[in-house]
Amino acid sequence: MDTRHSVTRCLRECGLDLRSAVRSRRRGRLDAARLRMTASTYDPDSSELITPYVQEVRLIAERATIELRGRLIEDRHTLVAAIHSGAVPVVVQYEVRHSDSPALLDRWGRSVAEWRTAAALCRTRAESIAGGANLRLAHYWDAVWQRQSAGDEALRTRPQDWLPGRVALDADWHEPDSWLTAAPEATSVLTTALRVLDGQHARAGRPAA
Repeated sequence: MDTRHSVTRCLRECGLDLRSAVRSRRRGRLDAARLRMTASTYDPDSSELITPYVQEVRLIAERATIELRGRLIEDRHTLVAAIHSGAVPVVVQYEVRHSDSPALLDRWGRSVAEWRTAAALCRTRAESIAGGANLRLAHYWDAVWQRQSAGDEALRTRPQDWLPGRVALDADWHEPDSWLTAAPEATSVLTTALRVLDGQHARAGRPAA
């Protein structure tokens, strides 16, 4: 799969690609005149700086990443079902019978590894979407900052760490197994099997599946 092409297309479809810079700066110049405060006097986490444009960009990024996650789960439905069903014999063998079965665990572990690899690729795309959204916000706030500080040369450049409304992925994007255990058909058996798998790999000095 051409990841770079997929990410570029996704950003373009969301309106978060490089071509959005001109629109973002134009909106920033307009909003600079409408804002009833000087942006530079506010902390970037101030709610007063979450303008309609900032809300729009954040909503676009949120919807796009949610769609990415949903598409992953839908496209990998067969794999997810296999992971759920395969968890049962793993738990029976290791937690009920207390007998190791490396072949059984490895077979199931390959499915888990395939899921984690697919989720990592999906996270890369989601991070690109967040980056595209933050780039739009950076262009927007650059224009606001420059317009409002036009008479003060010392303030013409926006500090890089000052980016109200910055978009960040939620913690679940770094815990793709939680998407499996949060599924309606998931049970505690799956959680236990994943713990067994990672525990066996840790004892063997191998990376997690």
